[in-house]
Amino acid sequence: MFKYFIVLICWSISQTMAISQKNDYIWPMGNHGEAPIDYIENDSTNEWTPFSLDFNVDPMVIQYFTRRRMKMSFANAAFANDRGKLVCYTNGMHINGHDDHRITGGDTINFCPYWQYLEDKSGESDGFRVPQGVIILPQPGQDDQIILVTIIYNLDFNAGEALWSNTIQYDDQIQAKILSKDVTILKDTLKSGGLKAVRHANGRDWWLIAVSDDFTTFTTILIDPKGPKVIHRQKLGRYHQEASITEAAFSPDGSMYAVIDGQYWQGSGLLALFDFDRCSGVLCTRYFDHIPISRGAIGTGVVFSPDSKYLYINNDTSLYQYEVADMWKPRVLIDEYDGFQSFPHESAFRTVFGYWASGPDGRLYSVAGSGTSSHMHIMDYPNERGKACSFRQHALKIPNNPFSIPNFPNYRLGPLDGSPCDTLGIDNHPIAKYRYEADSIQYHRLRFTDLSYFRPETWSWDYGDGSPRESIQSPYHTFPKDGTYNVCLTVSNENSSNTSCRTITIGTSGTDDGGTQRADVSIFPNPVQDYLLVTLAEYVPAYGEIMMYDISGRIVKIQRIYYGQNNVDMRHLPAGVYVWRLMDGKVAVSEGKVVKE
Repeated sequence: MFKYFIVLICWSISQTMAISQKNDYIWPMGNHGEAPIDYIENDSTNEWTPFSLDFNVDPMVIQYFTRRRMKMSFANAAFANDRGKLVCYTNGMHINGHDDHRITGGDTINFCPYWQYLEDKSGESDGFRVPQGVIILPQPGQDDQIILVTIIYNLDFNAGEALWSNTIQYDDQIQAKILSKDVTILKDTLKSGGLKAVRHANGRDWWLIAVSDDFTTFTTILIDPKGPKVIHRQKLGRYHQEASITEAAFSPDGSMYAVIDGQYWQGSGLLALFDFDRCSGVLCTRYFDHIPISRGAIGTGVVFSPDSKYLYINNDTSLYQYEVADMWKPRVLIDEYDGFQSFPHESAFRTVFGYWASGPDGRLYSVAGSGTSSHMHIMDYPNERGKACSFRQHALKIPNNPFSIPNFPNYRLGPLDGSPCDTLGIDNHPIAKYRYEADSIQYHRLRFTDLSYFRPETWSWDYGDGSPRESIQSPYHTFPKDGTYNVCLTVSNENSSNTSCRTITIGTSGTDDGGTQRADVSIFPNPVQDYLLVTLAEYVPAYGEIMMYDISGRIVKIQRIYYGQNNVDMRHLPAGVYVWRLMDGKVAVSEGKVVKE
């Protein structure tokens, strides 16, 4: 009976791991604090609307929340349940639930002198001004609890002085409440930011690392069913100026930890790369490098590619790629800031480079280091060497966003099979997932990007067009003609197999209504001032165009539209109401209205 009970527990943990895949699918962002009040009180989407990036669909879409009452500056953490439904999000000072109201007990968290300094007369605040200053993790051993860890800032020393935790419980209806509040985990002088976590080698617990303010000491904290506790304090770093801003990253496979420290008013930065033992929590020094930082700039960033082969770092104007297998190779310059400003003739709205987050879609996303830009940068293929990574500056039009981007761990990392800590019977059962894009010249040719997780070892593609199966991880495939295809990816390892299928429609198939019932089109913002973001999903047009008609029915603009996200320049159009129509050749795919302010 006892053996049966143990087997049942292990099976339950494995099943939980298999579905725990969407905890980072909702990214609450934006800031209503600078918006005119009438923009908040009405229900129209506009340049200042608080928003979320929603990765439950592909391509990702923007959701708008005109009545959201959360200001965010730097500190940002969020958590969705296993099905991708938002549970809560925080700026370090308040916690909102899925309905954008404070959760029970979430009106005041991490109360300290810094909290009082930031609070305004309305009881609102911008949130803690600490990049990667908060993070939310599932509480090991408790399927209905999460733990929020926060760097508590010290006004006197302009740095962190402690780590505190808040424990949150939520139910099946994603109603959340605070169970314990403002519990001290660590008291020490810490860097402003750089709080990151990674899954323990047992597949259940978490490791958390905080950096000392002088960049010499790295504190490793274990979060297990008994709660957080300090395990190691390693003196591995090199002294760097105090009171600086730090960003850190774990490699997606959990084997490396990188941290970049930017003393932006001194014009210098320091990169450190360590090997990390997910079983013991021990760091081992691999590489240090100095990087130039423009004086007065904010936004040094660091992030790994999804396959853990490349490390990307940036200052405000330059983005570099390292090959982690040989960090002594010269770093590759990927791009330099192109001078674009979200609002012309307004230097405060420069789209310089900033902080990063890894998307569930395999892309890397960055907010601009100016803190006032209404655009994000995107890297489409970060697993590719050099400029093939396809870094696109100011690629995504968003409302004004002051530095804030959610701080997530890799929720889709399983146990380290065969390690001394692989003792809980949690197996890596692979989950199949992929995305696709069409070639801009030959629309029948699609590029497929594998997004599978939990250690897949083999890949098998069935394109649904009668062609042979293919075993490449991320292939290209040319379909023979327009039509609808059921494309399936099967991934396997020694434990199991999993298959994901998607229906892909290419062109109109020669029928008058070929695209009308299949295309999914969204636009933002509405009203619009300059650029309109048009997202086309689940349909690859043969020759897509968006047409703008004025109130007299005259065509005033035509632009090519492709599968995915498209920026449509509306700046030259006078204010008024326009009808937009998305065409594929002579077939109308979708239509609607947009207001130009």
